[in-house]
Amino acid sequence: MSGVKSLASGAALLLCLAPPAFATTYPHSPDAPVAPGVSTGACTESTASYSVSTDLVSTVKKTYVTVSGTTLNFSQGATGCVEVSFSGEVATAAGEILLARVVLDGSTVCLPSDNLFGSEGTTDNPADHAMNYICPNVSSGAHNVKVEFASRFGAKVSLDYRTTIVRYAP
Repeated sequence: MSGVKSLASGAALLLCLAPPAFATTYPHSPDAPVAPGVSTGACTESTASYSVSTDLVSTVKKTYVTVSGTTLNFSQGATGCVEVSFSGEVATAAGEILLARVVLDGSTVCLPSDNLFGSEGTTDNPADHAMNYICPNVSSGAHNVKVEFASRFGAKVSLDYRTTIVRYAP
């Protein structure tokens, strides 16, 4: 058996046990059910605006509140979709989840809504997280977007350094 080696001759066997799937352990809110599936489309966007914030913001509220420094105004040149990218350093209390969403013009929640944005990164050891959101069928004209966050279970969640970018039709 030339070229064949047994496990005992240097290879190692690693057995990993995984906890239940994250989505099963921490399901999305039953208050805002989303049908399973995939949404697809195409966006024509060549203009962008951005905001970078470095102040620490926290909440224990289970209802969404605006993340300071994330509101961006823009003028959509033609009807179509708008893309919002959000990234930030997340810290939460143990067992807590930071929920995030993007809201267009103060009332339209962009896709995906009720995003499980981050969990269990303590305030002395925050971790970076990011998500892209799509606002479909945005009419031409003046608009604004903002990022909102909430605590899933009512314990403290925080965002530190963060960046918001909105991409839209010129």
